[in-house]
Order: sequence, then C-alpha cells, then structure tokens
Amino acid sequence: MAGMSERKEKRGGVGCFILGVVGFLLPPLYVLGIGPAAWLSMRYPFCSGPLTFIYAPMAYLSNNFGPAHRVITWYINLWLF
Repeated sequence: MAGMSERKEKRGGVGCFILGVVGFLLPPLYVLGIGPAAWLSMRYPFCSGPLTFIYAPMAYLSNNFGPAHRVITWYINLWLF
C-alpha cells in the first residue's frame, strides 16, 4: 500500500502548487482589473452595478487614503482615455 500513499502525496503537491499560484496571482489581477472594470462600466452601463460591488474595497481605499486615490485615479484614467 506504500504506492498509494505516494500517489496521494504527489497529487496533493500539484494541488498545493496550483493553489499557491492562484493565491499569488489573484490579488495583483484584482487590483489591476479596476482599469478594465472602469472601462466596461463606462461603455456598458448595465455592468456598472456588479462591478461597483466587486470593486467596493478598492473604492473605499481610494476614498480614504490619499496616495492610493492618486494612483488608482491615474490607473483608471489610463484605461478611459
């Protein structure tokens, strides 16, 4: 039965790797996604509601932290103009 436990360990290793990669990439993709989200909500107003909900933490950060507001506004303007 030693072969079965080795197989389970290998499969778990791949799952942990994938989870690690997703966990590493998801936060930057979320932050960088605010520009395309602003573009979408400007071009397609029906998308505005869900995108506003999804990016509410970024809006809160932008409204309550001056340096973040400048960076977020600059980045969104890259997508809008």
